[in-house]
Amino acid sequence: MVLTSPEGQGFPLGDGGFSRRAFLGGAVATLSSLALAACASPKPAGQVLTLATGPEGAVFREIGAAYADAVNASWPAGEMRVRDSASSLENAQLLSAGEVDAALVNVDVAADFEGEIVALARVFDSVLHLVVPEDSDITDLRGLQGKTIAGGLELSGTRFTTSAILTELGVEANYVSLSQADSVAALAGGAVEAAASLTGMPTPAISDIGAGQRVRFIDLGVNAEQLINRFSLVYFPVTIPSTMYEGLQSATTLAVPTVLAVRPGMADALADFLTDCLFSNADALSHVRPEAGQVNPRTGAGTTPIALHPGAAGWFRANKP
Repeated sequence: MVLTSPEGQGFPLGDGGFSRRAFLGGAVATLSSLALAACASPKPAGQVLTLATGPEGAVFREIGAAYADAVNASWPAGEMRVRDSASSLENAQLLSAGEVDAALVNVDVAADFEGEIVALARVFDSVLHLVVPEDSDITDLRGLQGKTIAGGLELSGTRFTTSAILTELGVEANYVSLSQADSVAALAGGAVEAAASLTGMPTPAISDIGAGQRVRFIDLGVNAEQLINRFSLVYFPVTIPSTMYEGLQSATTLAVPTVLAVRPGMADALADFLTDCLFSNADALSHVRPEAGQVNPRTGAGTTPIALHPGAAGWFRANKP
């Protein structure tokens, strides 16, 4: 399966794609049990960096922690620490305020911080999952008018993206602030009428509810054209295949690139080193989360509309596939 980016490039989900069964059936390794690759770029002078990730159970947190481990394994003179957060919007705010040095941020969020945030690389694509009970009368996004939605934490990418696209369609919904796991639990218990999750695929919370409850995805196909015309630089259509989640049929939805972001003032040598650590350890990271199978130098520079840091741009020029 290939995601098509806003730049028109194919973004493969691992080698030949992956299914829910392939992911959930395999052993999930940790970086401590894998051979980490040494980052080839010269190691900067010692300092302590902080990386903003995400909440418990989120792809952002898991990939961020694994990436920090990879950096630390190659950087004896320095250290990268991890800071948990509500996810994309809070990460951008923390980065802009100088409270962290790097962060995982979706490009739709980062676009609101123009001049304050630049990218080291595109890491993976976050996919919008919108789930309703199987017998719900909601068939498209306009059907969410007046409904109660578990729309992610207030400063999450899920809330930012869901509210952005519904506002564009003139839809007013009532949002409940819940984590991914709590959102699907609320849907299963009837406390909300829909649950949203902007994350990599497959995400465990959706896998759990798909296997145990009578639910379905809202298909965004009927709304996609208007949304793509309005947000052509940040969102693009993808299909969640029926093989991804047991018990759930395929659906058209939207995806947004997730980038490893820093501030423009970061030293070029440090930006080069951090970029190199990401790509040098792509294989090890993909054993922690399959979304990291998208980490690839052929597509990693595709961060539009977010500019690349000059140090990262230099890395891509020196490491053309």
